[in-house]
Amino acid sequence: MRKKGMGASCLVVCLLTAMALLVAACGEKNAEGLLKRELPENATPEKIMLEGLNATDEAKTLHYLFDYSFLIPPTGKQPYTSEVALSGEGDYDAGTQNAKAHIRWPSFDMEFDYVLYDGVQYYRAKEGETWYELPAGSSLSIPSISEITRNTAEYMDNFQKITRLQDEVVNERDCYHIALVPNFDAIMENQQFLDMIKGDKDKLDEETLQKIEEIKQELKDANVNYEYWFDKETLVLRRTLYNIEMVEKGDEENPSYTVKMIMEVSFPLYNQEVEISRPEPTMLYKG
Repeated sequence: MRKKGMGASCLVVCLLTAMALLVAACGEKNAEGLLKRELPENATPEKIMLEGLNATDEAKTLHYLFDYSFLIPPTGKQPYTSEVALSGEGDYDAGTQNAKAHIRWPSFDMEFDYVLYDGVQYYRAKEGETWYELPAGSSLSIPSISEITRNTAEYMDNFQKITRLQDEVVNERDCYHIALVPNFDAIMENQQFLDMIKGDKDKLDEETLQKIEEIKQELKDANVNYEYWFDKETLVLRRTLYNIEMVEKGDEENPSYTVKMIMEVSFPLYNQEVEISRPEPTMLYKG
């Protein structure tokens, strides 16, 4: 099934998703402490995107719910559909860039708590058990909420098509609905993305550069769509949905098959009081 190559491709797609999230007039504030804003009825999707991401960027805290699934269809060696699911909820403090989350991994019958504090990641398997500090450079697969607060100067270069769809209601909030097709060539040439891949190395080695080129070619045939819903009253994000389909090419013994990833995040509450502290006591994770 070429699981090793498939895993590398999916990891880069998730990183690209994070990179794609680089992220009006003001009036009185609503119950969440968000400024009420106005856009003309004929606002372009680009205008809605930029104003919406800037409005989200100004929020002090946010609460989020996420649901990820990774589907592998039946193949020659696997006569059934395989799914890996990840879901949970958490909070993010824009002032400190600290975050916390409770994560459920039903595919492996696991639940764990996660904390990002002063740039250091911690996790524990169950409430009351030992907290583990993750080594620098490691990362758990949870939503990169902090990416929402990035600079928007080059944001539009990350997408080759942006479309405004019919307005919809999300969690009882009237929302603008925007669909996007990412420009992976632009994203993968972005210096911040390359720095993230490079890590502590002085430069990318030949093997990594070759792998990036291979994934670029795979992504040319991928079907990738993003959808964003922005609150019409305050313009903040209320929901994001990513649908990603990638073809894993087969060989003489195994036919090609399509891997599907669905990643959904909703943002029901902003500017609520959030308390995030450094976990104590902790042990350094050595696994």
